[in-house]
Amino acid sequence: MEFWNFFKKPKFKRYGSCKKCGNCCRNIIFQIQDKYISTEEEFERLKKWKSRYKHFYISGRDEDGLLLFTCKSLNDDNTCKSYKFRSLYCRLYPRISTELLRSGTTTLDGCGYYYKSSVDFKDYLK
Repeated sequence: MEFWNFFKKPKFKRYGSCKKCGNCCRNIIFQIQDKYISTEEEFERLKKWKSRYKHFYISGRDEDGLLLFTCKSLNDDNTCKSYKFRSLYCRLYPRISTELLRSGTTTLDGCGYYYKSSVDFKDYLK
């Protein structure tokens, strides 16, 4: 049984609710095929590949030179101008992969959502 538990991955569950901080709509980093976008040309290719990325504009660069994006539908009060028609990216937030959660990734600062393991560590070891 312990051998099986070694390979069994704990599941994570999302809790909380949106606090309308707007952080998930700003300073977003996108990637194409596991490569982060760092040029305008790459962003243009991304928009041609998936039209949902047309909802975003380049808003700067991070300390590593990667492009940062902001949603065009973000209001000054951090609400969405087109909530009913928002992109799939927005509808799925904050979906974080199990691998990223296990490595310590969390939701953005100010976000009302958070993740917890659905299995208590002691129970997982049993």
